[in-house]
Amino acid sequence: MPGHYDPLLVALSYVIAVFGGYVALDLAHYSRNGVAGQPLASGLRGETGKGSGDNRRLAGAALALGAGIWSMHFIGMLAYRSDMPIGYDAGLTALSFLLAVGVSGAGLFAVARSRDTNYFRLPIAGTLTGLGIVSMHYVGMAGMRMDMDLSYDVALVAVSVIVAIVASTAALWLAFRTSRPMQRAAGAVLLGLGVVTMHYTGMAAAGMEPVTELSTATIGGADANRAVLPHAATHSGQGIALSSSLLAIMTGAGTLLLLSLAMLSSLLDRRQQAERSAEQEARYRAIVDTAVDPIILIDDHGTVESFNHAAEKTFGYQADEVIGRNVNMLMPEPYRSAHDGYLDRYHRTGERRIVGIGREVMGLRKDGSTFPLDLSVGEWHVGRRRMYTGIMRDITARKAAEEAILRARDEAEAARVEALQARDDAQRADRAKTKFLAAASHDLRQPLQSLFFFAHALSDKLENHPTAPLLASMTDSLNGLRVMLDSLLDVSRLDAGVVKPSVTDFALGPLLDRLAEEYRIRAAESGLTLRHVPTSAWTRSDPALLERILRNLIENAIRYTERGDILVGCLRRRGVLRLAVLDQGIGIPADKTQDIFQEFTQLANPERDRRKGLGLGLAIVRRLAGLLEHGVTVRSTPGRGSGFFLDLPVALPRPIPKPVRIPAELPDAKGLIVVVDDDTIILLSMRAMLEEWGYEVVAAVSADEAIASLLNLGRQPAMIVADYRLREGRTGVEAIRDIYGVCGVRVPAVVLTGDTDPARIAEVQRSGHRLIHKPVSAPMLREILNTAA
Repeated sequence: MPGHYDPLLVALSYVIAVFGGYVALDLAHYSRNGVAGQPLASGLRGETGKGSGDNRRLAGAALALGAGIWSMHFIGMLAYRSDMPIGYDAGLTALSFLLAVGVSGAGLFAVARSRDTNYFRLPIAGTLTGLGIVSMHYVGMAGMRMDMDLSYDVALVAVSVIVAIVASTAALWLAFRTSRPMQRAAGAVLLGLGVVTMHYTGMAAAGMEPVTELSTATIGGADANRAVLPHAATHSGQGIALSSSLLAIMTGAGTLLLLSLAMLSSLLDRRQQAERSAEQEARYRAIVDTAVDPIILIDDHGTVESFNHAAEKTFGYQADEVIGRNVNMLMPEPYRSAHDGYLDRYHRTGERRIVGIGREVMGLRKDGSTFPLDLSVGEWHVGRRRMYTGIMRDITARKAAEEAILRARDEAEAARVEALQARDDAQRADRAKTKFLAAASHDLRQPLQSLFFFAHALSDKLENHPTAPLLASMTDSLNGLRVMLDSLLDVSRLDAGVVKPSVTDFALGPLLDRLAEEYRIRAAESGLTLRHVPTSAWTRSDPALLERILRNLIENAIRYTERGDILVGCLRRRGVLRLAVLDQGIGIPADKTQDIFQEFTQLANPERDRRKGLGLGLAIVRRLAGLLEHGVTVRSTPGRGSGFFLDLPVALPRPIPKPVRIPAELPDAKGLIVVVDDDTIILLSMRAMLEEWGYEVVAAVSADEAIASLLNLGRQPAMIVADYRLREGRTGVEAIRDIYGVCGVRVPAVVLTGDTDPARIAEVQRSGHRLIHKPVSAPMLREILNTAA
């Protein structure tokens, strides 16, 4: 281009380019390597410096570089002296500024965001920065408005592009190679020189040609959108015109001021961060030095960089004896030889054996002794450096305690095995006892059941006969035998877990009144006085099971009291109801108060008098109380009497509806009853009794025989009564099922059994049929038949 340059403005443009480049490189370097200058505390906390503050610094760096480049270009344009007036398109001028900030800033982002400056990323960043400079320049040139046409020398344009890219790449390499400020200054000088060289090379590549008439018309039409910046000191219009030199100086001064403010803000920010870092460093150093566990910091080569006071006490070394040396000096073999190989393998493969996991290792003290310790290792980074924090704990005492625990555990295991063996022996004995009771109960109930049925059949025929009293005495004896067998049955049912409590709220007074009235006569027959205290209290329990407990306790009191009184009552005590049965009997020795709740235990019946029971009453009391979750206790003084106490929950009273009595009417019609029992005597006695009552009876020893009889009759039974144990290993449950299959309908069925085995009881309960234990009395059987009818 024809014309010349103002040397002062050219120098000013170079200064602005260099200063803008330094500010941009310094901010980008600070953003990239902010972590490198952070203290140990920040590294331990995992602060990497890559946050919103770093993004702001990078944005400021891009803005500083773009402003410096654009300002240098604008001042360089103003430094050009020409005889023709030159104006600038506002849109293209603004675009050139945005290109300077955006494209060259992208180059800074590319290199500043990389942890390592490699040979691939650096040329990309330099190319982007150079293209930002070039695009800003030529877009700015395109924004010039004058009465000449611009043309460019392709070779010089290529040279300007190469100069911009090479200078940018070299400047970035110098600036980010190390952390030394002089390196950044050299990079800024080189970058400024590259910008200036590119600018004036690009200006030299531009040529001017006169405008043709067509071009003049075109330019004249575009003058409405241009802003003319005259180079003369005067203006033909109104107002005051600024000279090019003054405008350039004002632009340069403004740019320098903005860049200086940016640099000053960055320096203040670094100072504040340095103060915060120093405070954090002091705080965390105090924490590390006062920690009770050893804490050691090493770099990625295994060199110790920090060794706290706890580590000095644990290993016996002073910190200055360890810092700067390899950490494997604190390890015995084989840990020492494997340590460096482990670090190298971890760096190559990322395979974790200790880092982030922790393990037990052996430590080596200064005196050569070894000791076990827990080691946990954490990894963190300070800039581009990889660091490791090892936190240890001497576990010598814990190991000794673990060994003691292991020995104690082995001893406890041996004791447990012995206890289990004893428990198994006891359980086998208990199962044998239960099996014996079940077998004995079954074998005794079978003939007893036939005696009941025959006795009842005779009682109907021998009414008012002289032998009727003998039959009545025999019936009483049978009832006594039945009561004793029922006690055995109760124990078996409780052991089987087939007794399910039906808990409800009810008034306790009517139950006590009824029992007192019932047992008062029996007590009087024994020369005793039974008194009870009326109560209006309500409780929550199973009325039937609670009645059974009270009956056993009252009968026990009558049985073992020779003279005196028996008192039954209850009182409120600490939110619970305490039922009490007190007597003035023989009493219980203090060392026997728990033995009396065991089966077949009778302290005052060495001759095993049948009238004093079998010794199962209190065993049933203990089991029922446990089932209902009621506490039972006993207090006794030998020779003065005993007291049995039962703790019950308190319930809120509620109105009791008055019962309406409906007279029971026996059905007029009798039905067909199927009886299946393999015992011929029982089968005959039951058939005789049922026919005496007016029923039709099909008596069979097996299900097949019963089915054949039903098919011959062509009728359906009204009810099935089957014994549990039948011939050929079959059961009454199976017989009932087979008869159901022939009848096609499910009729009422009852299973009779003399077996008290808990497993057998549970099996019948699951079948859904009613279970009646032998010997069943005639009134009970009649009631069952009437209910089924």
